Amino acid sequence: MQRRHMLGAMAALASSAYLGKGHAQGAGGNVPLHVVVPFPPGGGTDVLGRAIGYRLEKLLGRPVVVENKPGASGIVGAEYVAKSDRDGNTLLFSGLVPSVRYYSRPLSQIGAELAPVCMIARSPYLVAVNPGVPAKTLGEFVQLARSKPGTLTFGSPGNATPQHLATERFRSQVGIDILHVPYRGTGPMMTDLLGGQIQLVFATVAAAEQHVKSGRLRALAVTSADRLDRLPDVPTVAEAGIPDFVAEIAFGTYVAAGTAAAAIGGLNRAINQALTDAEVRGKLIEQGFIPVGGAPADLEKSLLAEVKAVSDLVRSGKVRIDAA
Repeated sequence: MQRRHMLGAMAALASSAYLGKGHAQGAGGNVPLHVVVPFPPGGGTDVLGRAIGYRLEKLLGRPVVVENKPGASGIVGAEYVAKSDRDGNTLLFSGLVPSVRYYSRPLSQIGAELAPVCMIARSPYLVAVNPGVPAKTLGEFVQLARSKPGTLTFGSPGNATPQHLATERFRSQVGIDILHVPYRGTGPMMTDLLGGQIQLVFATVAAAEQHVKSGRLRALAVTSADRLDRLPDVPTVAEAGIPDFVAEIAFGTYVAAGTAAAAIGGLNRAINQALTDAEVRGKLIEQGFIPVGGAPADLEKSLLAEVKAVSDLVRSGKVRIDAA
């Protein structure tokens, strides 16, 4: 019921917003909309940015250019957008928290650089290992890690990224000592996992599913509350014997702080309409994402809650924040 209600609300929002070419010309004409993805090609953020960007080009009647600006766990791309002109022509596609530096800042300073536009999607993680790891279940992996403290490794797309934080939460809860190997994005992380250079990752369904189904990786668990219909044989973390652990990654869009409310509203309406498009929804769901949408205030609320929830972990020194 809740999901049907959400979809109905999004459809109503979309139908109330006319986004024809005449409207688009007034909001930017033929000036390109630059969609900045702060990670290399191939990761979940890149998949989302390109799927939505393609549809926005049609809805807004203007060119959309997707640019990958990776570096420093997303800081490079986030700061590029924060320093861009406040005209709504540069849009950041990022994780829910657009800059890992937010974790070390007071909540009152969170909106000083970037303004929220719209939530895009959510996705649970697959806890996946290289098949060379002898553990066949998550419980067996925990026992293996406990028997060899400080020898097994896990990868992430970068320090303080959502995948890193989720793995740190899990590691702390089960009491294992495994070494963190940060990468410059999901693509390089998955390459090394497939090659056996690292043993474990918390990866989005989009990044890991194809390799699990081909047998190149072994999925030990999914971090959602329920099993995924697309991977019915993969247990939840709770079913694997570790209760009270649920984790997901969320994605949002942002523009430079100080951008006019009218420009933010126009982008928000276009993105919500894109998320109701059957082709776009199909692409996102096919990749394991759950489309969300909503108002800028909804994204801001989720952002502040996430920063508050994980700031203690960062401030403890267990998670390092990269410099740009």
